Amino acid sequence: MEGLKLLAQNEVGVIISDQRMPEMTGVKFLSKVKDIYPDTVRIVLSGHTELNAVTDAINRGAIYKFLTKPWEDELLQANVQEAFQRYEMKMENIRLQQELQEVNRHLLNIN
Repeated sequence: MEGLKLLAQNEVGVIISDQRMPEMTGVKFLSKVKDIYPDTVRIVLSGHTELNAVTDAINRGAIYKFLTKPWEDELLQANVQEAFQRYEMKMENIRLQQELQEVNRHLLNIN
């Protein structure tokens, strides 16, 4: 799928997918994205509420948010902004953990 190829070439923090796509559902696509790029924040949009598939994906952590169509622009913007903040906090947390591990290694060498 083209989306997965693009992700392999570009680091992406937030992904928004429609639930109904030609080759696979948004839930299936975002589940594959999670397996390959677990740090991305994933949002699915749908005009059709397929509760079983969406609930399962949310419970498995494949989807951060499920938004319905038609959406309100302000609500969509707020959710996307929140998703980017979440991604940035996750990346900062990873950076701090790596920094802490490096400091701990250094302290171990000193002792």
